[in-house]
Amino acid sequence: MFYVILLVLTIVSCQNQRESSSTISVKLFDEQNKLTAARVRFTDMEGNYIAPINQQADFPVTNANIPESKEQGAVMDNDRRFAYVDEQFDITLPVDSVRIEVVKGFHYKIYDDTLAISQVGEKLDIQLKKWFKPPEDNWFTGDVHVHHIDPEMALLEMKAEDVNVCNLLISDFTTDHENFRGEIEPESDPEHIIYYGQEYREYNLGHVNLLNLKGKLIEPSKGDRGYQYPLNLSASDEVRKNNGHISWAHFAAWPGLEGPLALVLKKVDAVELLCTIDPFHEPIFASDVVPEIKMNSGLRLWYRLLNCGLNIPLSAGTDKMNNQVTVEANRVYAQVEEDFTYDNWINAINQGKTFISNSPFISFKVDDQGPGSIIDASGKRSYKITVEVWSQFPIDRLEIVVNGELLAEKAIAAGESHAQLEATYSTEKSVWLAARAYQFSRQYTKEGLSLSQRRDAGGGSTIFNQYFGTLRPETIFAHTSPVYLMVDDQPVKSLADANYFVRYLDNSIKWLEESGSFPSETAKQEVLNTFREGREVFAELGR
Repeated sequence: MFYVILLVLTIVSCQNQRESSSTISVKLFDEQNKLTAARVRFTDMEGNYIAPINQQADFPVTNANIPESKEQGAVMDNDRRFAYVDEQFDITLPVDSVRIEVVKGFHYKIYDDTLAISQVGEKLDIQLKKWFKPPEDNWFTGDVHVHHIDPEMALLEMKAEDVNVCNLLISDFTTDHENFRGEIEPESDPEHIIYYGQEYREYNLGHVNLLNLKGKLIEPSKGDRGYQYPLNLSASDEVRKNNGHISWAHFAAWPGLEGPLALVLKKVDAVELLCTIDPFHEPIFASDVVPEIKMNSGLRLWYRLLNCGLNIPLSAGTDKMNNQVTVEANRVYAQVEEDFTYDNWINAINQGKTFISNSPFISFKVDDQGPGSIIDASGKRSYKITVEVWSQFPIDRLEIVVNGELLAEKAIAAGESHAQLEATYSTEKSVWLAARAYQFSRQYTKEGLSLSQRRDAGGGSTIFNQYFGTLRPETIFAHTSPVYLMVDDQPVKSLADANYFVRYLDNSIKWLEESGSFPSETAKQEVLNTFREGREVFAELGR
């Protein structure tokens, strides 16, 4: 949704020369008329980017191999450059017209206007406005997966992107190990919390995000682990000692050999479903391990795990490693019932009081109870389900799913930014329910893209990637964590899905036996025995 700023200003003349440029002081105000940070883009009529004074217009485009702790702006699709600014700045502009774009997250109107600088004075005040009001004000957003930038840079980008929590992850490939303190970073403020965690990785096993770490990093923390040992789940007990949190990193793209194992053994608290690849697409890892891969997107894998009776909340992050990705282009909303603190935010994720999004805000209720709720449905009565969605960018589907199957849907007309859907439902067995909203009309959504098809390398351009960065032509998407209807305290159960994961772990065991690398035979047998244990849990669920 785009709105035009109409500004009436007066010109400052350039002395002793023909007027060719004008330096103006710009201030940004939020909807409460308070000075605020944002991401801004000024361009002349030929499309040339103009940076604020003391910032570079031709700053380098970084990548994972050229990390920077202090980023010099953001680069969106087709080299659309933006500057991060904190409340006010000066900029020198040509006298003829310029285009101004101002972005501040998903809840604010995106400003896009062309101004004749011949009518501009010394000062320019821009007041940003929110374009919708969420039904509840206790949803706090976070990015669980950010690399390389330092806390000072993170704070500026968080303020500009209108987000609350940034988890900076130290990993084997980063150079910031000495920054770990095991507590909230002092740059944080009451509305913006920064915390160093860890991404614990092994290429074949998969990756996990370790949040709210206390004391020390999990070893080995530097360099390639080299072996499929120790397992990622070995970190779980240590992390959880002090209210730590473990999510499976970029699950849709990289479930790895170990993902379903760690989840069935309940060593992981959530899955980072929205990150690096659309959830509708097949995983890029282990095509020789994941059974029936064309039938199993990351989203479908999560559904099948839920159908095994596992309570697995959703989380989201960007895996940001460079200035082509904006903090919280993918974000998790957590509903914090008490005061907003980092511990309470982590607890809300662990309890499944979440939804994930790259633009839409989605509200989901089953008899007025939201995501993460466990409802005693033994009375076999009917339940009212209500879903409401608002989206800054185009979406065309709003859906309710039960055990992964479509219960109700609503087509959203072009140009509509708000939709509602209601349904009634009754059940004689335990089920999970969730809601999702997305844009399906794009051809790449229907057909899928490989991870190599980046937004600037043939992957296709989208309106989302003009303003937010994930390196991919991202499908607009939001999904809630489930509400559970429990009948006679019996778990959700699907024999077919449980036996699917028996095959998954059979394939993993075979790969480990034939291709795995271990420091010793004892270590190999320890890993294989753990996989066999998980296989038996799934087998029992499938009987």
